[in-house]
Amino acid sequence: MKYASEASKGRAAEVAARSGVPASAPEEQHGTRNRVARSILDHGPSTAAELALRLELTQAAVRRHLDTLVADGVVEPREKRVYGARGRGRPAKVFALTDCGRDAFDQAYDKLAVDALRWIEQSAGGGEAGRAAVAAFARARLAAQAEGYRGAV
Repeated sequence: MKYASEASKGRAAEVAARSGVPASAPEEQHGTRNRVARSILDHGPSTAAELALRLELTQAAVRRHLDTLVADGVVEPREKRVYGARGRGRPAKVFALTDCGRDAFDQAYDKLAVDALRWIEQSAGGGEAGRAAVAAFARARLAAQAEGYRGAV
């Protein structure tokens, strides 16, 4: 994944040089940043605490990487929705990938979906029967999705 701006790479190198950190640290930080972004891609919008647990990092380290990812336009912070009584303190933020951040990962989901729908159509005999099979699949998928949301609403 390539997303870090040259400016952020330069800042990381400058900070590393001033702090006496070995030269490999910026590359390691870039790798950790990739892990943070990949975790958000794989698990959906996440809080810094969730990312820290998942990646076995400190929350401070995760927040530092999230700040850079936000500055680079890879992720965006959103206010976490709370159902019921909210606890004390500042509301937690969840971080979600932006379109730019999602595009940085090589994904073939769209092609896979189109290929699957074509396979359903062809397996049903093509033509009108194939289109009916794809429509039946779409209706079943929507019904399953709606059922999942009923519990949350």
